[in-house]
Amino acid sequence: MATKIALFVSEEKLKNFTSINQNVSPADLVPYILQAQDIYLQNFIGATYYFQLKDQVLNNTVTQPNQFLLDNYIGPALCNYGLLMAMPFLKYKMFNKSVVSPTSESSENITLDEMKFLQEQVRGTAETYMKRTIEWMVNHPGEYNAYIAPNVLDGQLPERGNPYSNNIVTPKQPYAFRKRLAGNRGLNAVGYYDDGMACLECGPNFYQSKNS
Repeated sequence: MATKIALFVSEEKLKNFTSINQNVSPADLVPYILQAQDIYLQNFIGATYYFQLKDQVLNNTVTQPNQFLLDNYIGPALCNYGLLMAMPFLKYKMFNKSVVSPTSESSENITLDEMKFLQEQVRGTAETYMKRTIEWMVNHPGEYNAYIAPNVLDGQLPERGNPYSNNIVTPKQPYAFRKRLAGNRGLNAVGYYDDGMACLECGPNFYQSKNS
């Protein structure tokens, strides 16, 4: 009996939302979407919420708040994280006796440095959507309790740090907005991250105490 797997994005969305050509086989993509879910997504949302999402997808019982997150933030993030992980293996193919880089008469293969450049662009897009995922859940805590209050026995806890690994410049939230949120939620609100730097990304995910 075949084992059911939970994919948070469809092949259609993956190809429509990225530069992946329509003729790429799903078999070349699915393993990397699954890896992106298990590695990147679970890291940022935690095991409790991750397993909740998997169960709902498998049983076709996805709640409206979770569906909104999958459609608007998690899906786009996974499309790009999946492409990031698939890219080297779309260029290099593994066979019984060797690893080869197939060529085409009508096109030229890119260099390794060019591929790394493309990967960094894809990574930046994925991290932007992941940051928006976290912000949405933090600003709507009543709808995402599995993220806000995870069960430590489920495994990995949500990564509360900055999702950016690159030096990406993003707009800062105005001071009045930060002050208003601080007054409403308090400086110790669950789910807010401190990236260890001097307000790298002042906004709904970061608060600095007056004593820091």
